[in-house]
Amino acid sequence: MNTIYRKRKHLYLTALLVLIVITSGVGAWYYINNYQNKSKVTASQPGKSNADTTVVKEAPKSDPVIHIAAMGDMLAHDTIIANAKTSDSYDFTKYFTNIKSAYKDANVVFCNQEGLSAGDQYGISGYPSFNAPTKFSADLQSGAGCNVINLANNHMGDKGVNATNTTIDNWAALKPLAVSGANKSVADQEKVSFAEVNGIKIGFVSFADFNNNKSTPDYSINIYHDDALLRRLITQARAGADVVIVSMHWGVEDSSMVSTDQINMANELSLLGVDVIIGTGPHVLQKVQTITRNDGGKTIVWYSLGNMLSSQLNIPELIGGIATFDITKSTDNKITITNLAFTPTYMHYEWTTTQAANNDLLARKNAMIYLLSAAAEPLSRSLFNTTVAEQKQYVVDVLGSEVTVK
Repeated sequence: MNTIYRKRKHLYLTALLVLIVITSGVGAWYYINNYQNKSKVTASQPGKSNADTTVVKEAPKSDPVIHIAAMGDMLAHDTIIANAKTSDSYDFTKYFTNIKSAYKDANVVFCNQEGLSAGDQYGISGYPSFNAPTKFSADLQSGAGCNVINLANNHMGDKGVNATNTTIDNWAALKPLAVSGANKSVADQEKVSFAEVNGIKIGFVSFADFNNNKSTPDYSINIYHDDALLRRLITQARAGADVVIVSMHWGVEDSSMVSTDQINMANELSLLGVDVIIGTGPHVLQKVQTITRNDGGKTIVWYSLGNMLSSQLNIPELIGGIATFDITKSTDNKITITNLAFTPTYMHYEWTTTQAANNDLLARKNAMIYLLSAAAEPLSRSLFNTTVAEQKQYVVDVLGSEVTVK
């Protein structure tokens, strides 16, 4: 009896063990098969291969942007040339040592070279007939970072058409982003200067109010009173660029008030679709204005950036600065201009009261540009009897509320 019982018990246990193994195998098979099917459903999407199934979250791409800096008149007065003289050449780069930090992130640096840089062949001279050494242009590029250059100003014809052409050739050899305003032929005058920066295409055009030298050819300097020329060039720039920047050498010298001519021209340029107007010529600062265009865009007008490098005699002529702003292009190709700011500068030189009384201009020494915020000490060595605070308030009052003064 016990033997039979033991045999039956053994059979029951064996059967139970077999049942457990089978059940476990079926369960495992079901789980694996079901899990894989679910994985396939989750990972596979219409139109995508298995290589596309990995999900990686990328940071959203930002819209392309250009950081722009713009400075006013670069005037190679006799004092500026004399203070730049070295034993065997010239060094104009030193003038910008103290200010480059204010625009170190700029992709585009606009400068107005007011006057020729045709070199010794045409006679080195300052006011009233400007011609700097050829190194002046090279040093504006390497020292100040100038890479968008205006040559449309009233002094560009001072030494005649050959000197103008030499200056054009000097800048062409330096290969900046864009140069405009002076031309070697009628065909050259019809060409707009384009440059692409960070995926944004710039059309750059320059005009002056007049040319001191009436004997030079009409094509030599772009004059904005030639309305047909102005419209042709800006229409061409507008058709070929994302953003249009126009340099205007205009206004009344030594006046911080914007003239009727400037206002009329700014409105005309706005109607033609210009995005930014950079004004030079008055040698002092003027206001900043935003004009809303019919196409929904905006035209930013810097009526005058004053002087940057010069040795003029009055404190308003020696307070200039660096205009900065950003140009952004959205995915739908819309252009926006933001972050308008201005960093004031002070153009310093030292002169005694006796030297000033005798009008001994070449006695001026230690010429240097400073950020106004750091100019307390050099201002104290000048004859102007003013302070950093007074001059900063002057800048704020003139430029107006549309720009942040740093």
